[in-house]
Amino acid sequence: MSNAEPQPDRDTPATSDDMSRGSRTNRTILDATREILAEGGVRSLTVEKVAARTGIAKTTIYRRWRGKDELALAVLIDMVEQVVATPDLGDTRDELVAFVNSAVEILGSTLMGRVMQGLVSDLATDSELGEAFRTRVVTMRVAEVRRLVERGIERGDLRGDTDVELVHELLFGPVYYRLLLSGAPLDPGLAERIVDGVVPAIARKRR
Repeated sequence: MSNAEPQPDRDTPATSDDMSRGSRTNRTILDATREILAEGGVRSLTVEKVAARTGIAKTTIYRRWRGKDELALAVLIDMVEQVVATPDLGDTRDELVAFVNSAVEILGSTLMGRVMQGLVSDLATDSELGEAFRTRVVTMRVAEVRRLVERGIERGDLRGDTDVELVHELLFGPVYYRLLLSGAPLDPGLAERIVDGVVPAIARKRR
């Protein structure tokens, strides 16, 4: 007997109950994926394991995600979207340090760093995965940098011609270099050192 779930009639509009069930199914799949990733990283993840842990048919999982790499990316995106925006601290340097430090802490001490390490080659070679990561993760970080830079310009802390995209790369490039290439520690003082290396180049000159 097949464990595949019946396909819905595509001509029948989805009801709120259908969407609610779909949302619960997605949540169950992502929670199980997160557990498996926490236990053994991306290498240990398979759709079969997720199906066995959740009791949800593989066909249902494959209708939502193409395979284990998309599942791992979905968990990564889910974690990123839960990151709270940086509050107004009254000082642009302090806000940039807080923002970068949140990434340092998350990547250095939670599942997110291990998922990034496991996915990096696939993000580089799989155009769909790479585009999803850029659209959902990179875009969100750039938007937050833009918000902090614009706030800094309004305060008179930063130059009006500050290049937001470049600032984003300068702030997070060292973090990902350590995580993915050098293996140097993501230590507690890293965010301050990065920000103090970047801010002088974009600070508004005081008379």
